[in-house]
Amino acid sequence: MMRFVLPLFLLTVLVGCTPMSGTNVPEDDNSNKAAATQCRDPRPMVCTMEYSPVCATLAGEKLATYPSGCNACADIAVASWTDGPCEEK
Repeated sequence: MMRFVLPLFLLTVLVGCTPMSGTNVPEDDNSNKAAATQCRDPRPMVCTMEYSPVCATLAGEKLATYPSGCNACADIAVASWTDGPCEEK
């Protein structure tokens, strides 16, 4: 039984380490704006404790700062995010 548990555990760890946040897609090809990362399904269910703030675009074009891209895409209301915290107005 143990010889089946270890490979299953290793497979689970490897699958859990694959990025699921999406790919970089430029917002506008004719601008110098930072590239936005689109959130894709399936959404992440578990994120690391990494702190690398991102500015997320929510439904209704509202912006919110999240601790990481993973945390942003875990929120179903988030469509995309860019690196760095949102600018305060």
